[in-house]
Amino acid sequence: MTEQQPTLEELNAQIAVASANGDIPTVIALGKQMLKFKADVEKAEAEKLRVEAETLSAQREEMEKALYGAVKAAVKDFDIAGLKAKGFTFVASHTENDKGQLDPTGSVKVTGAVKLMVPAIKAKGGGGGGTTGLLKQSTGLSRHELIDQYATAEEKAAAQKAYDEATSRPDSARYNAEKPIIKRIIANNPHLVKS
Repeated sequence: MTEQQPTLEELNAQIAVASANGDIPTVIALGKQMLKFKADVEKAEAEKLRVEAETLSAQREEMEKALYGAVKAAVKDFDIAGLKAKGFTFVASHTENDKGQLDPTGSVKVTGAVKLMVPAIKAKGGGGGGTTGLLKQSTGLSRHELIDQYATAEEKAAAQKAYDEATSRPDSARYNAEKPIIKRIIANNPHLVKS
């Protein structure tokens, strides 16, 4: 007869006991067993977020309409198209956890801002070098500084993994892994981009 696998809650309790006793090998072994629950935990979390989004959808739609009406009235004296802008983004001041999720007790503070959406100006390339200089010019921070200050622990680990596992040109692998991270950081923190 096969031994029944412990539940996630049981493993969690066993890890707490082993950790309190300083039994690191047992903590590691139990942690490996917990990995078997990874897909279930991720699926449950995704379902929780889906239900939450569905529950909030009507209220969000109502707020979008109210905001559009208020903004339309407020910007009627400005010719946004005349400024070569197609709209703007608004970010409310809030706190996030290290995964970039809204969290009132999170350690990452995001300052609210409004940023016009204007076409990006592509600089004429000087051959190689990428956009690091442009990023520093527009945000005041280099790619590495943005990653250090704003990337989540998971994002940093993924970029490092790309570097470590590259069979050739590890810097290029890390750079490519960091591109979507930089994009998310800029999107979530429009106040970083200087006008």
